[in-house]
Amino acid sequence: MEQPQPALLHAGDTVLFIDSKQREYLRVLRPGSRLHIRGGTLQADNLIGLAEGRFVHTTAKESFLMLRPTFAQLVPNLPRQAQVIYPKDIGPILLWGDIYPGATVIEVGAGPGALSMALLRAIGPAGRLVSYEARADFAEMAQRNVLQFHGPTPNWTVKVADAFAGIEERNVDRLTMDLAEPWRLLPTAGDALRAGGLILAYVPTVLQVKQFVDALRAHGGFGAIQTFESLIRFWHVKNLSVRPEHRMVAHTGFIVVARRLAESVIRGQIDTAPPCPSTWPADDLDAEA
Repeated sequence: MEQPQPALLHAGDTVLFIDSKQREYLRVLRPGSRLHIRGGTLQADNLIGLAEGRFVHTTAKESFLMLRPTFAQLVPNLPRQAQVIYPKDIGPILLWGDIYPGATVIEVGAGPGALSMALLRAIGPAGRLVSYEARADFAEMAQRNVLQFHGPTPNWTVKVADAFAGIEERNVDRLTMDLAEPWRLLPTAGDALRAGGLILAYVPTVLQVKQFVDALRAHGGFGAIQTFESLIRFWHVKNLSVRPEHRMVAHTGFIVVARRLAESVIRGQIDTAPPCPSTWPADDLDAEA
Protein backbone atom coordinates (compact mmCIF):
# COMPACT_ATOMS: atom_id res chain seq x y z
CA MET A 1 0.00 0.00 0.00
CA GLU A 2 1.33 3.42 -0.96
CA GLN A 3 2.27 5.52 2.04
CA PRO A 4 0.66 8.99 2.37
CA GLN A 5 3.02 11.81 1.47
CA PRO A 6 3.86 14.30 4.22
CA ALA A 7 2.58 17.85 3.93
CA LEU A 8 5.72 19.80 3.08
CA LEU A 9 6.15 23.40 4.18
CA HIS A 10 6.62 26.09 1.55
CA ALA A 11 8.09 29.58 1.46
CA GLY A 12 5.53 32.04 2.80
CA ASP A 13 3.67 29.44 4.87
CA THR A 14 2.39 30.35 8.30
CA VAL A 15 3.74 27.93 10.90
CA LEU A 16 2.88 27.36 14.56
CA PHE A 17 5.63 26.31 16.97
CA ILE A 18 4.43 24.65 20.20
CA ASP A 19 6.77 24.22 23.17
CA SER A 20 6.72 21.58 25.93
CA LYS A 21 4.28 23.70 27.98
CA GLN A 22 1.87 23.99 25.03
CA ARG A 23 2.70 27.66 24.47
CA GLU A 24 2.21 28.72 20.87
CA TYR A 25 4.34 30.95 18.62
CA LEU A 26 3.13 31.96 15.17
CA ARG A 27 5.77 32.67 12.52
CA VAL A 28 5.95 33.04 8.72
CA LEU A 29 8.56 31.15 6.66
CA ARG A 30 10.17 33.94 4.66
CA PRO A 31 13.23 32.83 2.66
CA GLY A 32 16.49 34.09 4.12
CA SER A 33 14.94 35.11 7.43
CA ARG A 34 15.63 34.06 11.02
CA LEU A 35 12.78 33.04 13.29
CA HIS A 36 13.28 34.23 16.86
CA ILE A 37 11.51 32.09 19.48
CA ARG A 38 12.11 32.28 23.23
CA GLY A 39 15.76 33.37 23.07
CA GLY A 40 16.71 30.99 20.27
CA THR A 41 16.56 31.15 16.49
CA LEU A 42 15.70 28.97 13.53
CA GLN A 43 16.73 29.51 9.92
CA ALA A 44 13.60 29.66 7.75
CA ASP A 45 15.52 28.18 4.80
CA ASN A 46 16.24 25.05 6.88
CA LEU A 47 12.51 24.54 7.52
CA ILE A 48 11.17 25.14 4.02
CA GLY A 49 10.67 21.76 2.38
CA LEU A 50 10.34 19.86 5.66
CA ALA A 51 7.20 18.01 6.65
CA GLU A 52 4.96 19.58 9.26
CA GLY A 53 4.28 17.53 12.40
CA ARG A 54 7.94 17.14 13.34
CA PHE A 55 10.05 18.54 16.17
CA VAL A 56 12.72 21.16 15.53
CA HIS A 57 15.37 22.59 17.86
CA THR A 58 16.40 26.23 18.15
CA THR A 59 19.92 27.49 18.77
CA ALA A 60 18.92 27.65 22.46
CA LYS A 61 18.48 23.82 22.37
CA GLU A 62 14.73 24.11 22.97
CA SER A 63 12.39 21.70 21.15
CA PHE A 64 9.22 22.81 19.36
CA LEU A 65 6.51 20.90 17.52
CA MET A 66 6.11 22.51 14.08
CA LEU A 67 2.64 22.55 12.46
CA ARG A 68 0.50 24.59 10.16
CA PRO A 69 -2.04 26.23 12.52
CA THR A 70 -5.68 25.29 12.52
CA PHE A 71 -8.05 28.24 12.27
CA ALA A 72 -8.76 27.99 16.01
CA GLN A 73 -5.02 28.24 16.70
CA LEU A 74 -4.50 31.04 14.20
CA VAL A 75 -7.14 33.45 15.53
CA PRO A 76 -5.69 34.14 19.03
CA ASN A 77 -2.22 34.63 17.52
CA LEU A 78 -3.20 37.10 14.79
CA PRO A 79 -1.36 40.43 14.65
CA ARG A 80 -3.90 42.96 15.86
CA GLN A 81 -4.60 46.43 17.15
CA ALA A 82 -8.18 45.66 18.21
CA GLN A 83 -9.57 42.81 20.33
CA VAL A 84 -10.06 39.68 18.28
CA ILE A 85 -13.27 37.60 18.36
CA TYR A 86 -12.29 34.30 19.99
CA PRO A 87 -12.72 30.93 18.23
CA LYS A 88 -15.31 29.88 20.81
CA ASP A 89 -17.52 32.72 19.54
CA ILE A 90 -16.67 32.50 15.85
CA GLY A 91 -18.05 28.95 15.68
CA PRO A 92 -21.49 29.87 17.08
CA ILE A 93 -21.55 33.04 14.96
CA LEU A 94 -21.17 30.94 11.82
CA LEU A 95 -23.77 28.40 12.99
CA TRP A 96 -26.44 30.67 14.48
CA GLY A 97 -25.72 33.25 11.81
CA ASP A 98 -26.44 30.53 9.25
CA ILE A 99 -23.51 31.55 7.05
CA TYR A 100 -23.75 29.29 4.02
CA PRO A 101 -21.93 28.84 0.67
CA GLY A 102 -23.00 31.46 -1.85
CA ALA A 103 -24.46 33.89 0.71
CA THR A 104 -24.12 37.66 0.46
CA VAL A 105 -22.89 38.90 3.84
CA ILE A 106 -22.30 42.37 5.25
CA GLU A 107 -19.78 42.63 8.09
CA VAL A 108 -19.71 45.84 10.14
CA GLY A 109 -16.50 46.18 12.15
CA ALA A 110 -13.67 44.17 10.60
CA GLY A 111 -11.17 44.45 13.47
CA PRO A 112 -8.06 42.34 12.76
CA GLY A 113 -9.93 40.22 10.19
CA ALA A 114 -10.50 37.02 12.19
CA LEU A 115 -14.25 36.94 11.58
CA SER A 116 -13.70 38.11 7.99
CA MET A 117 -11.61 34.98 7.33
CA ALA A 118 -14.23 32.74 8.94
CA LEU A 119 -17.00 34.32 6.87
CA LEU A 120 -14.98 33.95 3.66
CA ARG A 121 -14.33 30.29 4.41
CA ALA A 122 -18.06 29.73 5.03
CA ILE A 123 -19.48 31.55 1.99
CA GLY A 124 -16.93 30.04 -0.40
CA PRO A 125 -15.93 31.48 -3.78
CA ALA A 126 -19.58 31.78 -4.88
CA GLY A 127 -20.47 34.06 -1.96
CA ARG A 128 -19.83 37.74 -1.43
CA LEU A 129 -18.53 39.54 1.66
CA VAL A 130 -18.59 43.32 2.12
CA SER A 131 -16.86 44.64 5.26
CA TYR A 132 -17.48 48.15 6.59
CA GLU A 133 -14.70 49.47 8.84
CA ALA A 134 -14.67 53.06 10.10
CA ARG A 135 -10.94 53.08 10.92
CA ALA A 136 -8.49 52.99 8.03
CA ASP A 137 -5.73 51.41 10.17
CA PHE A 138 -8.05 48.57 11.24
CA ALA A 139 -9.15 48.02 7.63
CA GLU A 140 -5.53 47.89 6.48
CA MET A 141 -4.58 45.37 9.16
CA ALA A 142 -7.61 43.19 8.38
CA GLN A 143 -6.63 43.14 4.71
CA ARG A 144 -3.01 42.27 5.51
CA ASN A 145 -4.06 39.44 7.82
CA VAL A 146 -6.58 37.99 5.37
CA LEU A 147 -4.07 38.12 2.51
CA GLN A 148 -1.31 36.52 4.63
CA PHE A 149 -3.34 33.87 6.44
CA HIS A 150 -6.22 33.20 4.03
CA GLY A 151 -5.00 34.21 0.57
CA PRO A 152 -6.39 36.33 -2.29
CA THR A 153 -10.11 37.09 -1.97
CA PRO A 154 -11.70 38.53 -5.13
CA ASN A 155 -15.15 38.15 -3.55
CA TRP A 156 -14.31 40.41 -0.57
CA THR A 157 -14.79 44.18 -0.57
CA VAL A 158 -13.51 46.36 2.29
CA LYS A 159 -15.08 49.80 2.63
CA VAL A 160 -13.46 52.37 4.90
CA ALA A 161 -16.75 54.03 5.75
CA ASP A 162 -19.17 54.75 8.58
CA ALA A 163 -21.93 52.14 8.29
CA PHE A 164 -24.17 54.32 10.48
CA ALA A 165 -24.29 56.78 7.58
CA GLY A 166 -25.76 54.10 5.35
CA ILE A 167 -25.21 50.65 3.83
CA GLU A 168 -25.41 50.71 0.05
CA GLU A 169 -26.10 47.00 -0.55
CA ARG A 170 -29.65 45.62 -0.83
CA ASN A 171 -31.22 42.15 -0.59
CA VAL A 172 -28.41 41.00 1.68
CA ASP A 173 -28.71 37.51 3.18
CA ARG A 174 -26.79 38.04 6.44
CA LEU A 175 -25.44 41.02 8.39
CA THR A 176 -22.99 40.73 11.29
CA MET A 177 -21.95 43.52 13.66
CA ASP A 178 -19.10 43.88 16.13
CA LEU A 179 -20.05 47.31 17.46
CA ALA A 180 -20.46 49.06 20.80
CA GLU A 181 -23.88 50.48 19.79
CA PRO A 182 -25.47 48.03 17.33
CA TRP A 183 -28.96 49.48 17.87
CA ARG A 184 -27.90 52.60 15.98
CA LEU A 185 -27.46 50.50 12.84
CA LEU A 186 -30.98 49.06 12.75
CA PRO A 187 -32.55 51.61 10.36
CA THR A 188 -29.92 51.10 7.65
CA ALA A 189 -29.55 47.37 8.40
CA GLY A 190 -33.30 46.93 7.94
CA ASP A 191 -33.06 48.49 4.48
CA ALA A 192 -30.12 46.27 3.49
CA LEU A 193 -31.52 42.89 4.57
CA ARG A 194 -33.94 40.86 2.49
CA ALA A 195 -37.09 39.41 4.03
CA GLY A 196 -36.05 36.41 6.10
CA GLY A 197 -32.47 37.70 6.24
CA LEU A 198 -30.56 37.42 9.50
CA ILE A 199 -28.89 40.08 11.63
CA LEU A 200 -26.31 39.16 14.27
CA ALA A 201 -24.60 41.38 16.83
CA TYR A 202 -21.62 40.53 19.02
CA VAL A 203 -21.50 42.69 22.17
CA PRO A 204 -19.53 42.33 25.44
CA THR A 205 -21.99 43.50 28.13
CA VAL A 206 -25.49 42.63 29.22
CA LEU A 207 -26.50 46.30 29.18
CA GLN A 208 -25.71 46.40 25.45
CA VAL A 209 -27.75 43.22 24.98
CA LYS A 210 -30.74 44.79 26.72
CA GLN A 211 -30.60 47.98 24.67
CA PHE A 212 -30.14 46.12 21.40
CA VAL A 213 -32.97 43.64 22.00
CA ASP A 214 -35.30 46.47 23.06
CA ALA A 215 -34.39 48.33 19.87
CA LEU A 216 -35.06 45.24 17.72
CA ARG A 217 -38.54 44.93 19.20
CA ALA A 218 -39.26 48.64 18.94
CA HIS A 219 -38.15 48.70 15.30
CA GLY A 220 -40.99 46.37 14.32
CA GLY A 221 -39.11 44.82 11.43
CA PHE A 222 -37.41 41.93 13.23
CA GLY A 223 -38.55 38.73 14.90
CA ALA A 224 -37.26 35.36 16.19
CA ILE A 225 -34.81 37.14 18.54
CA GLN A 226 -32.32 34.99 20.46
CA THR A 227 -29.53 35.88 22.89
CA PHE A 228 -26.80 33.60 24.25
CA GLU A 229 -23.13 33.31 25.19
CA SER A 230 -20.70 30.41 24.77
CA LEU A 231 -18.34 28.98 27.37
CA ILE A 232 -15.61 26.43 26.68
CA ARG A 233 -13.49 24.86 29.40
CA PHE A 234 -10.37 22.93 28.46
CA TRP A 235 -9.09 20.04 30.58
CA HIS A 236 -5.62 19.08 31.75
CA VAL A 237 -5.02 15.36 31.09
CA LYS A 238 -1.62 13.98 32.13
CA ASN A 239 -1.05 10.63 33.86
CA LEU A 240 -3.42 10.57 36.87
CA SER A 241 -3.89 14.33 36.87
CA VAL A 242 -7.23 14.82 35.08
CA ARG A 243 -8.88 18.12 35.95
CA PRO A 244 -10.11 21.36 34.41
CA GLU A 245 -7.39 23.76 33.33
CA HIS A 246 -6.65 26.39 35.98
CA ARG A 247 -7.15 29.18 33.46
CA MET A 248 -9.89 29.63 30.87
CA VAL A 249 -11.24 32.30 28.57
CA ALA A 250 -14.63 32.63 30.22
CA HIS A 251 -17.04 35.37 29.22
CA THR A 252 -16.04 37.21 26.07
CA GLY A 253 -19.28 38.45 24.57
CA PHE A 254 -22.97 37.91 23.92
CA ILE A 255 -24.43 36.95 20.55
CA VAL A 256 -27.84 38.30 19.55
CA VAL A 257 -29.58 37.10 16.39
CA ALA A 258 -32.86 38.15 14.77
CA ARG A 259 -34.66 37.66 11.45
CA ARG A 260 -35.92 40.33 9.07
CA LEU A 261 -39.70 40.32 8.72
CA ALA A 262 -41.61 40.62 5.46
CA GLU A 263 -42.83 44.08 4.47
CA SER A 264 -46.46 42.98 4.70
CA VAL A 265 -45.96 42.11 8.37
CA ILE A 266 -44.16 45.39 9.05
CA ARG A 267 -47.00 47.39 7.45
CA GLY A 268 -49.53 45.53 9.56
CA GLN A 269 -51.11 43.64 6.68
CA ILE A 270 -52.44 40.11 7.22
CA ASP A 271 -50.78 37.48 5.08
CA THR A 272 -53.27 35.06 3.56
CA ALA A 273 -52.76 31.35 4.23
CA PRO A 274 -54.78 28.22 3.53
CA PRO A 275 -57.26 27.35 6.31
CA CYS A 276 -56.05 24.94 8.94
CA PRO A 277 -57.71 21.51 8.60
CA SER A 278 -60.04 20.60 11.46
CA THR A 279 -58.44 17.19 11.82
CA TRP A 280 -54.91 15.94 11.30
CA PRO A 281 -53.59 12.38 10.89
CA ALA A 282 -52.61 10.91 14.23
CA ASP A 283 -48.94 10.67 13.22
CA ASP A 284 -48.80 14.43 12.66
CA LEU A 285 -50.11 15.40 16.09
CA ASP A 286 -47.69 16.99 18.52
CA ALA A 287 -47.26 14.57 21.41
CA GLU A 288 -47.13 17.46 23.85
CA ALA A 289 -50.24 19.24 22.52
